[in-house]
Amino acid sequence: MVRTSLLRIVSLAVVVATALAVLSMLIPSPVSVKAQREVVLYTHGWWQPPPRNRFNPFAPDSIVIGGLVYERLAFWISMTNEYKPELATDWETRREENKIVVHLRKNVYWHDGTPFTCKDVWTTFTIYRALNRPVWRYISDIKCVDDYTVEFTIKEWIYLLLHYVLHTDGLIVAPYHIYGKFAERIVAGEDPQVVIKDLIEFEPESIIGTGPFRFVTITPSEVVLEKFEKYWAADKILIDKVVMPYIVSNEVGWEYYRAGKLDFDVFMMPPEVERELREKPFTMIVKIYDLSGFALVFNFGNKWLRIREVRMAIAYAIDRQKVAEAAGAGFFEPVKYPTGLLKLSENWIKDLIDAGILEKYEYNLAKAEELLKSVGFEKRGGKWYTPEGEPFKITMIAPGGWTDWVAAMTVVAEELRAFGIDVELVTPEAPSYWSDEWYLGGHYDIAIDFFGAWMVYPWAAFERMFIEVDRRPRNVVQGAEFPYKLYLPYFDEEVDVRELVEVLVRSFEEKKQREAAMKLAYAANYYLPQYPIAEKMLIIFANKEHFIWPDPNVYYLLWQNAAGRHLEALAYMIKTGSVVPNPEYWGITVTPLPITPTPTPSTVTVTVTERVTVERTVPTTVTQTVLTTIVQTEVNWGISIALLIVGLVIGLAIGFVMKRR
Repeated sequence: MVRTSLLRIVSLAVVVATALAVLSMLIPSPVSVKAQREVVLYTHGWWQPPPRNRFNPFAPDSIVIGGLVYERLAFWISMTNEYKPELATDWETRREENKIVVHLRKNVYWHDGTPFTCKDVWTTFTIYRALNRPVWRYISDIKCVDDYTVEFTIKEWIYLLLHYVLHTDGLIVAPYHIYGKFAERIVAGEDPQVVIKDLIEFEPESIIGTGPFRFVTITPSEVVLEKFEKYWAADKILIDKVVMPYIVSNEVGWEYYRAGKLDFDVFMMPPEVERELREKPFTMIVKIYDLSGFALVFNFGNKWLRIREVRMAIAYAIDRQKVAEAAGAGFFEPVKYPTGLLKLSENWIKDLIDAGILEKYEYNLAKAEELLKSVGFEKRGGKWYTPEGEPFKITMIAPGGWTDWVAAMTVVAEELRAFGIDVELVTPEAPSYWSDEWYLGGHYDIAIDFFGAWMVYPWAAFERMFIEVDRRPRNVVQGAEFPYKLYLPYFDEEVDVRELVEVLVRSFEEKKQREAAMKLAYAANYYLPQYPIAEKMLIIFANKEHFIWPDPNVYYLLWQNAAGRHLEALAYMIKTGSVVPNPEYWGITVTPLPITPTPTPSTVTVTVTERVTVERTVPTTVTQTVLTTIVQTEVNWGISIALLIVGLVIGLAIGFVMKRR
């Protein structure tokens, strides 16, 4: 009798244990880590210690480490145009009151331990006002309702208002206890230029952010960040330290890849290097749309390049297919219509394409010669001479170490030399290239730059092409003679491209947006202020021996976010618990939090009506590329069912034994 009771108890215990095991699969588990040694993630940096780079986020050449150190009010999912709460938990648009009210996250701290409040947002935006940041064209005031509520007074409701407030100008970099004195001087009415001068000269002791990692040190060889224990989502951060070795060359990046010394990065590589790396047991490679490409940029300070026919001749003298293959066969695709728009954006200019009025600039040396001769150039002994009888000479620049761009520009230079133009190709180190020393200072004849600007909606592409790059106006980067007012023969209309770009910023009407996009695309194609060559894929390298990464077939958008902002994408994956240390490598116990699956790409043109929600607030209808959401669960049903079956079998076996006895 005692034995029978004991067997019944054992049987019941087995069934209960099995049920609990199954339930543990169904109920989300908290993250748990039993650390055996420090977990370090490596990804590259490109900064040098002061004075070359600055701790002051408002200073030229500042060290701004987005996502990891500094955070935005919201994280932007570029392919779906959604905003995910970060420093803001939610936001309201009150059209009747001309207000946007942003509710801030509580229990957030700056890395020096100071609590984060509305005053920090107020400080950042007030300084942005003195710096003439775009958001202040459309808002007239900002005030703190309380410590965790910020109220923006709207001067004009525009289509991109939330993008400016939450994302573009929503990068919060100025804690009040450090930068508030400058903001207070601004609102007190002091001359903004005097305040900004003092601000730029100010040098804080360190870099202070609110992100998951705090800045520790910078040397000529690396930047070191450590996990911030008071971070608002610290329970999801399973990485102790981020080390960022100074790397400004693709070739050096490949060597780090080969040695397994980087864990996440985006160095472009030729197919043979990709094939080699795929043979490594630790390699994971994910390819995404970079939502950008490269284009030739003409300096209008060169009086010959100011002539439209000369720019056109240069375009006809270049074989885009050959240049794209040199940059990286399979990774770069020559553009079909040089307009500055991405292929994913061409639905915006479908009428122009269907009408056949866009010039493709297909490789045609005869056409190139005809154009140069038509404006007084002469070819003698295989060399071109200007109308003044001087050899036609051009200085081209590309960022040294960017092997894909250097390879592309090398072919461009070779083709132009073969055509008879005297070309000098200069490749300054990348940090110098992206500064006043070279490209941003206008020290070139032809440069190379991104086009497309990492957004499917046409505004970003044309804002970069016609308005500014890295907050440098185009009439600085491309010379004081850069043309803003242009006559468009097809439309029989003179336009100001700045006003057309503003239509894309302001208008909620799809018809007006489309008309502006078509005129800008036509202007870019007809006048060639830049010459788009090829679009690119982005190659993301991840070390799967060191870390467990989200499956790109399920969580594609987590990877796609890396287009144009790979560090912010990495930070987003880390802070959502999507990246965890590999237990086999680190000797730790990890139970990752479940992740909400993200959409996978599907190029479908549909009509999307914006809803009044925290993600998108002002009703309008637009046609765009969207993604199809895949809904899956994080339950491992195979294991759960197997455990259940095992438990039932054991229970039945015990019952059978009991019955026999």
